[in-house]
Amino acid sequence: MIRIARFPFGGGYLVKATPPEVWKPYGNLLPLSPTNIVEELVRHGASLRDAFDAVILAAPEAAGEFR
Repeated sequence: MIRIARFPFGGGYLVKATPPEVWKPYGNLLPLSPTNIVEELVRHGASLRDAFDAVILAAPEAAGEFR
């Protein structure tokens, strides 16, 4: 499961991901941009498609960032 939530102070997003989407549980301590979320999820074993879909679901306004 991949969960993404907007960080309440100053923008950015917090992520929690668990197997089977990633190799081992992952969560960030500092807020990340949508692009950084995709990079980190892929680095931790998520497919590019799953990472991208999770970001777009949580932050539809971020779609322009990936063009």
